[in-house]
Amino acid sequence: MLNLKRFAICWALVCLCLPGAMFAQTCSRYAAPVFDNVMKTSGIPFSSAAGIGQSTPATLSLDFYEPSGDTLSARPLVITVFGGAFVAGNREWCDMVAYCSRLAKHGYAAASIDYRLLPIFSVNATSLVRTAYMASQDVSSAVRFFKAHCDDYRIDTNNIFLLGNSAGSIAILNEIFLSDEERPAETFISPDLGPMNSSGYAEYAGFSSKVAGAVAQWGGVLDKEVIDADEYVPLCMIHGTEDEIVPYDSGYCYSSWTSSIMPYMYGSHIIAEHLDFLGIEDYELHTFEGEKHSFYITSFTVLLQDKFDTCFSIVRDFLYRHLDLSPDVGVSQYVADPVRMYPNPASDLLFVERKDGAEISHIALYDMQGRAVGESDRSPVGIGHLPSGLYLVHVTDSDGLESIQKVVVR
Repeated sequence: MLNLKRFAICWALVCLCLPGAMFAQTCSRYAAPVFDNVMKTSGIPFSSAAGIGQSTPATLSLDFYEPSGDTLSARPLVITVFGGAFVAGNREWCDMVAYCSRLAKHGYAAASIDYRLLPIFSVNATSLVRTAYMASQDVSSAVRFFKAHCDDYRIDTNNIFLLGNSAGSIAILNEIFLSDEERPAETFISPDLGPMNSSGYAEYAGFSSKVAGAVAQWGGVLDKEVIDADEYVPLCMIHGTEDEIVPYDSGYCYSSWTSSIMPYMYGSHIIAEHLDFLGIEDYELHTFEGEKHSFYITSFTVLLQDKFDTCFSIVRDFLYRHLDLSPDVGVSQYVADPVRMYPNPASDLLFVERKDGAEISHIALYDMQGRAVGESDRSPVGIGHLPSGLYLVHVTDSDGLESIQKVVVR
């Protein structure tokens, strides 16, 4: 027998998620895949810079992903930065492609970028620090490139986010938090690498590299003290406790190697403790007990789909919570004025009430596929059993009036 309530929820989702001029700007955009196809433009030059051992600048390029048939004039952008210990990797590694493709289907614009790499025969602690700083300069160049060309690529410059893997995460943390006064001593060795925003094409030199938030997967910093409250942006960290390449706590990178050729770093757990010390609450640390480095990928070429899906869900929900969108390009909320739900995000109990004191007769929770995951005839509703993610809450009051709102469970 057809479950009419589930049918109604599913039908609402189907109607609202249809891509095109009428439905692409609805409330499911960014929370669920609303586009079937993605358009990719490869090899867009965004910077030119010389790396270690290079006498002339080399062109750095990016691949740009966007939803096919999208009508919005300004889209949130996620810039992804690959991993590879600053000696390997490229913008087409499988996890970067997967992130960009899936985010584009959710309604984002996305870009996977090049950055300067270190020749393997030149690896030592000093050259790694210098190359990591260069990579941060290249991330800065990419941000400023999109701000300078926001009309060309239809980018909402208030909603640019960074996402990194390993070395890519180190690069984006430096780009966000490292001021010119805090540059490592290694960056002043001849040739002086210059300020963070000094690389890239002259046409966008004056644009800010400020971003709206960042996701750092198994990343770290050389000095936790460079993270200051006045320059903070929302941060989501994902890290395995058994990471031997970039420590979850602190230590030398590649801890099984000779420490003299590797820098000492502070990982996600230490960063989280430092944020607590600063009184910063708007961050997330997702700890994976027993997992090692870059645990969603094997052999650098094959995704472990279940583990990647888990990380993607974390990223999707973090981005969704931190979007700051105007009505003409934003997410029209499933909001019924008479109903209030709190807290949101929630982790244990969700309180649902009518603002006018009317009685709530039924509360039902659905996942984003329209599947019923819980119900109650009174508030609060226990949600501690639900996996982290985005849910729809269907409320019926004593007069038979209905409303639907979204809630994030974490």
